[in-house]
Amino acid sequence: FSFKDFQSECFGDKIVVTLVVANTGDRDGDAVPQLYVGFPSLKPALRQLRGFQKISVPSGGEVPVVFVVTPEDASYYDETAQKWVSAAEKGEQVTVSIGKSSGDLGWHKAFSCTE
Repeated sequence: FSFKDFQSECFGDKIVVTLVVANTGDRDGDAVPQLYVGFPSLKPALRQLRGFQKISVPSGGEVPVVFVVTPEDASYYDETAQKWVSAAEKGEQVTVSIGKSSGDLGWHKAFSCTE
């Protein structure tokens, strides 16, 4: 499988990411693109899984995939403040990554979407 044609855009406080999954093999199969969000304040944690989709792709075929990153997806628990905070509230960008697994992320982009 290959992931290609990545596009991304902010819609208010949401991030919409689209891509195309192509089956480059000789058989029909399933792919599971995964979406991760990284926060500068969460070091040493690099990123957190925020979404995935299992899709069936026929041999030689292509299937479009859409991920929507909500404000909740761009939030994390701040142990110092003892509450959930959004990266936007802290003035930080989040890095959105997509790939076949956490060890095989082929696309990354930094965002700061606000309403």
